Amino acid sequence: MTDLLLSGRWVVLSARDIRMDHALLIRRGRVVEAGHIGEMRTRHRGVAEFGGSECAVLPGLINAHHHCYGVELVNQAVADDFLEPWMFNGPAMVDLSPRLSSGHAALRLLQSGVTSVVDMCAAGPNRPSAEMRLRAKAQAYREAGLRAVIAPGERWQNRIVHGAGEEADFLATLPASLRDRLRRAEAARKRLNPADYLNLLGDLIGENDGQIDFWFGPTGPQWTPDDLLADIARQAERLDTRVQTHALESHYESIESPRIRGHSVIEHFARLGLLKNRLSLAHAVWATDADLDQIARAGTQICHNPGSNLRLRSGVAPAARMRAAGVTTALGMDSTTLAGDEDMFAEMRLALHLNRAPHTSAPALTAHDVLEMATIGGAQLLGRADELGQLHPGFLADAVVLDLSRLLKPWTDPTVDPIELIVGRAKACDVSDVLVGGRPVLRNGAPVGIGEDALTADLHAELDANPPDPAARALQADLRPWLMAWYARWDRNHADTHPPVQRYSARPLPIGKEPS
Repeated sequence: MTDLLLSGRWVVLSARDIRMDHALLIRRGRVVEAGHIGEMRTRHRGVAEFGGSECAVLPGLINAHHHCYGVELVNQAVADDFLEPWMFNGPAMVDLSPRLSSGHAALRLLQSGVTSVVDMCAAGPNRPSAEMRLRAKAQAYREAGLRAVIAPGERWQNRIVHGAGEEADFLATLPASLRDRLRRAEAARKRLNPADYLNLLGDLIGENDGQIDFWFGPTGPQWTPDDLLADIARQAERLDTRVQTHALESHYESIESPRIRGHSVIEHFARLGLLKNRLSLAHAVWATDADLDQIARAGTQICHNPGSNLRLRSGVAPAARMRAAGVTTALGMDSTTLAGDEDMFAEMRLALHLNRAPHTSAPALTAHDVLEMATIGGAQLLGRADELGQLHPGFLADAVVLDLSRLLKPWTDPTVDPIELIVGRAKACDVSDVLVGGRPVLRNGAPVGIGEDALTADLHAELDANPPDPAARALQADLRPWLMAWYARWDRNHADTHPPVQRYSARPLPIGKEPS
């Protein structure tokens, strides 16, 4: 691998260390030297250079929680909704092969300056199929040059409504014809059994190499049997790997654990041996102060997904409070950004402005904080804070070259804080080049390892051959009012037993009425 210089008007070594008119020397995939651009050019004549005086160089951004839906959800006629009915859209979504869905996701992420992603996905119906699907995902990410963690899981239980023992009662509320349609649909979807899941992940984790890694990805505590969660905790220790799961994403998830178990889901994780520094939680919108204190003491990380939380009506996660409590907090796009554009800069802006309370008694985020979440926070969540998330000498050369020409127009005060400017105004369209381990994977906005036109043509061909299932879409629409009525009962019962408390965000009102 040949040496490279990365130069810029601003070189961001970390969110708190910005150098002006600097350059970095990249050798064998790592940053080995940083210095003033003139001196670096003199000492390293003839070395190829990326960037320039109208560019900024940033650490590669880390999308710490994602899914690969293949095509933006609104393009699939999948409307935003509460999480609980929205999840029934899964069978009605387009069925792209893992190679194409992951390849398309990798392309969009690179064009947004993302160099590492945590991809939570479904495992598959059986061991041979699951292994084939997961390896195809890994190959797509490898060809793109993106670092990827693939964290598969399944919904093994409580697949219709939250809470052990609740499903039969919910089914009894449905008209017979709808109940039969739902049962047939659920029976038709096969899932990898827990024993094969553990064995398969054990094999795949043994092949982790730092570019493509596998983690355990139990979809959520309500969907994963307790004995399997405990087994995952033990296996993660034995295999020296990590775990990511959804937790406290929706209001109804926040009610579920006290209602069923009698205590917080965070305490539940602790009792199962899972609440450790190997664990990261996606969302945690409804984490209480007590939850955050327990998470911080355990060293568990949280990935904040502000766009997804708004689109799925989950609420506003207290990211500033998370950081104030000492919780390592990263940033993710969850494949549901506000505009469906997978723009990590827009997600940083959203995180920033949602966490500026209108009074001085609550913590707030700064532009430097959110860039830190998207870099160092993500590196800590990956367990790689010693080599990712910064561009100081010794760190891996995962870097983004940002074209500043649009940002600096029509005029820019010479004293501007570059991080305020970048977080405040940058977009994915400003990303020029991306390097992963010192290797260019995006040049002038175009992917190096992906044939974009060929990938798009293959994607269209697959979509034309595999249209969404209209029966699955009709089932979701018919089921929605009954789900809303079911969870509205939870709200009423919860209100009767829990007096209102002052929270960061207001408690929701009941969301539905009994279907007529």
